Amino acid sequence: MKRLLLFCIFTISFIYSKTDVQIEIKNLFIDSQTLHAANILMMHSFEGKKYGTFAWAYKNDSWSEGYCGLTYMPTPYFQFGAGLGLEDADSPLRLGSMIWIGKDNWYLLSLLEDGGSGKWHQINAIYRLKQYLGIGLMKEKYTGIGPKFELIVPSLPVQLWFSLLRVSDNRNIYFTIKFLF
Repeated sequence: MKRLLLFCIFTISFIYSKTDVQIEIKNLFIDSQTLHAANILMMHSFEGKKYGTFAWAYKNDSWSEGYCGLTYMPTPYFQFGAGLGLEDADSPLRLGSMIWIGKDNWYLLSLLEDGGSGKWHQINAIYRLKQYLGIGLMKEKYTGIGPKFELIVPSLPVQLWFSLLRVSDNRNIYFTIKFLF
């Protein structure tokens, strides 16, 4: 079933040549542990339409998920979407949604999920100070809340970001490289 979902995700990217693709390679440092993960997001908006499609897949050392769905953009500054997919859990059905609000130098992105392994969310609020530098806040369930920094590499489709998060007495650090296609 997972192979079928991955096949569908990659097929979407070839059918729709105007699809935006983002691949992130993440390192999460929790105390003395390092968790490695990768995710891919593909989004397609139909030309002249307010709706589109998306596909998402995530894999870390012990868990994976993937889902796809529809998006709707009623204004140029607001988009939301919902999708259905599978995860590694006793009940593999996974629901995912996203809300994006943005204009000029700022954006807010909320990712919300639920399914067999439970609820999860991530919220990012970013203000772009310069063409290559963004700062803001990130909140992620289980990982914490704290500042987030983005650095866009000039002339390359690469972005680096890191976040210093705190949950209870634990300090967690994300270091991520993002490739944009």
